[in-house]
Amino acid sequence: MKYACLYSIVRFAPFAETEEFANVGIVLSAPAIGRMEYRLARKNLKRVNRFFECNNLFAKAMEIAQNELDAVRAMTAEAQESQIVNHFRFLTEPKESLIRFSPMRSILVENFDVTLEELFGRYIERQGMARDRREEVMVREIRTLFTEASIRSFRDETLTGELIKLHLPLVHRNKVVAAIKPLAFDQAEPSAILDHCEQWLMKFARAEKEGIIELKNVLIPVAAPAENDSARHRKAVQVAKECILDRGLQLVEYQATQKIAAFAQSYVQ
Repeated sequence: MKYACLYSIVRFAPFAETEEFANVGIVLSAPAIGRMEYRLARKNLKRVNRFFECNNLFAKAMEIAQNELDAVRAMTAEAQESQIVNHFRFLTEPKESLIRFSPMRSILVENFDVTLEELFGRYIERQGMARDRREEVMVREIRTLFTEASIRSFRDETLTGELIKLHLPLVHRNKVVAAIKPLAFDQAEPSAILDHCEQWLMKFARAEKEGIIELKNVLIPVAAPAENDSARHRKAVQVAKECILDRGLQLVEYQATQKIAAFAQSYVQ
């Protein structure tokens, strides 16, 4: 049975003048059952430290956040439902502080602990939905590029074979079928980068086997954020790129817009 919960995203905002912040935690409260829990990012989170360049300040801010949240959790355990809502509302009110909270949000929950982990994965570890959104943004930007270059023959389409349906965002049909599929290698774990790459390579391999597209006519623009620049992440991205080329697909860095436009133009002419 589902029940209503409240949640808020914990944010680190060291410079008030720029209004920049990073998502660093999740707070989840269930007033009906008198429970509040939170999960914070580790104090040496590379993404945050490299963006703001204030390692010691971030670590201190996370200690402050932990102390404040521990206090609210203790109050929650002893409070009535209406009091718990008020405590959470006060916690999330706008404040001039290193640690801030997003406006209070509601969600229906079946499993409290699972929901806490899912929210943390979505907003802090940027799993699943974040990657998909990034690739959607890449597609929109490529479409804008094509509009400016008067390239109008690449459309969202599903290629259908006997045993496969391959949906692609940018497909050209004329004498040959060509396609562009952007991939974002921004996963939290190096193994996930390779998994994401292999999933698409398998789809393309099946599509070629059924004769609905040739791999030489597929371009893969790749985006790999600089924040994932540990040795293991760099190696995973490099291996993924090598796999793409070994399978016979064309590869380009996502920032190389002229090369992407040139690929598309070669099929239009």
